Amino acid sequence: LTSVFVPANGGETITLSLPSSTVQAGVPFTLTWTHNKKSSDGSYTFRYDCADGVYFTSPAPSGAESNVYCNVPFNFLNASNSITLTPYSSKNRFIDVTVYIDFTPNGSNKSTVTGKNSLTIENDSFGTSPATVATTTTPATPTPTPTPTPTPTPKPTPHPVTPGPTTSQTYPLGSSGSGQVSNPNGYVDLTAHVIEVGVVDKTSGVFIASSTPSRSNSQYRVAVRFSVENVGTKTSPQFDFSAVLPTLPSYIFNSPMQQALGPGDRIEFTLGFDSFDPNSNGTFTLNVDPSGRINESNKANNIIHYTVVTTP
Repeated sequence: LTSVFVPANGGETITLSLPSSTVQAGVPFTLTWTHNKKSSDGSYTFRYDCADGVYFTSPAPSGAESNVYCNVPFNFLNASNSITLTPYSSKNRFIDVTVYIDFTPNGSNKSTVTGKNSLTIENDSFGTSPATVATTTTPATPTPTPTPTPTPTPKPTPHPVTPGPTTSQTYPLGSSGSGQVSNPNGYVDLTAHVIEVGVVDKTSGVFIASSTPSRSNSQYRVAVRFSVENVGTKTSPQFDFSAVLPTLPSYIFNSPMQQALGPGDRIEFTLGFDSFDPNSNGTFTLNVDPSGRINESNKANNIIHYTVVTTP
């Protein structure tokens, strides 16, 4: 495991604009943004936090609709700092979703500026939104039928194994400190997303990006690059994370404690592993603050499930 601390940029910002704070499920809308104090040319990616029953599509250059997966950067052909999106919500009449635009300078493999905004997806085919009520109201007279408890999303159950001889080390780079001021009365919101997949050279430790890394080359380890960012307004405590690796047998990697993150700060991690599952596809599951020790405004964006596609 390697990690790089990326402090927030206090001067360069991205401001997102929506046609309305509420958008209709199945109806396209355009998300636009303004890049303030832009320091270099580069490209933009879109992403959004996972929410129950929610996904987006966006038109490809061919005209076909492309699925946009949560917590995964989506590349698109940028025109006038805008992207057309169609929201879908299959479980709630109203549900809130946070969306992001990340900017990556030319010649760099990591984003340096992020803008975010929140929107509400409305699906009129549902009468209520039991899973997305911000506060719970107790009726004066108990209803005869108890409110059903939402079924939690099942988590992979790994088989207990003894770790192999490969050791994992953490190399924190940089120093803590944010370009943004922490609000003591604000909130902490840690979010995770996958940056890219590839391989790590076992000798040099160099990461090589690949959309379909080889799982059988003895010179390399399959690896996932991901980040944990504080998108809240208050400095977080130290945090840890766990990762269910797509190995055979399954293995859970538990990280040591990581440094506190100020608003806008993030740490980028590269996690390599051997003994990839013999199937071409494997699921990488990441859980930030798995014990729930940190009080956050949103826990839904702490967990991501990402399919790693490999070749023999």
